[in-house]
Amino acid sequence: MKFVMMRGLGVASVLLMSASLMAQEPVDDEPVAKRAPAKKKVVEPEEPRDISYLSKPLSDVRTNILDLERTGYFAVDAVDFRTRANGDEAVVWTVRVKKAVTCRHAEAMLREYRDVRFYSTIEKQRLELFATLMHYSDRISLGSSSSRLLGQDDVFELWIDLPPTYLQKLISLDADTLVLRRWRY
Repeated sequence: MKFVMMRGLGVASVLLMSASLMAQEPVDDEPVAKRAPAKKKVVEPEEPRDISYLSKPLSDVRTNILDLERTGYFAVDAVDFRTRANGDEAVVWTVRVKKAVTCRHAEAMLREYRDVRFYSTIEKQRLELFATLMHYSDRISLGSSSSRLLGQDDVFELWIDLPPTYLQKLISLDADTLVLRRWRY
């Protein structure tokens, strides 16, 4: 008897639920209100930065670093202004090797660009503001004595140390040119 009563209650609840579902309005296949798609912020691709100019805060300074590519052995991939591992601020160029070359030959080619001079142009005359040396990876200087080889697609860095006082001087005096030339000393 209990079983029949439970069965009757189960059937009654199923009938009640199906009746309430049928009483609801039929569901349309189309959405009630189409939502306007959320506008995505369109990110414009950044234009590739001209490597012949330095990066911020000296982004108006033009260099002749691309002369290094004339050798056919190197390609300048990037330029950044950052703090190096030793804590010094520096302008850093990332250079990729296009053709395999010994470290001794690489060092000889880089010597052509070791002397670094910043200038400000005033009425078609250049005024020298600051002179320093270009540094390069120890891998090149140590490898030159052991005839090590820089393989194709190897990457190394060139950098110029810029203490904060010199950086402020270059900014305040409107430095606009950086010339890399042969180190004659």
